[in-house]
Amino acid sequence: MKSKIWTIIVLAVLLVSFGSFLFLFIENKVEPRLGGIPYVFWTGLLVAILLVVLTYLGSLFFPHEETKKA
Repeated sequence: MKSKIWTIIVLAVLLVSFGSFLFLFIENKVEPRLGGIPYVFWTGLLVAILLVVLTYLGSLFFPHEETKKA
């Protein structure tokens, strides 16, 4: 079960990474603004937060166990 969740998280990270650069971060786009912050900055912040959350979840569901040292 852990490896299935791990695979889903990895695919989500890849989709967010490629999708953000293909569709979200459009050159010379500053509208719509969110609280006076241009589009590229607030979408970049949201993508970064999403990737940090996915990385944390990935650390929880990593499928390999550490070897025990004697």
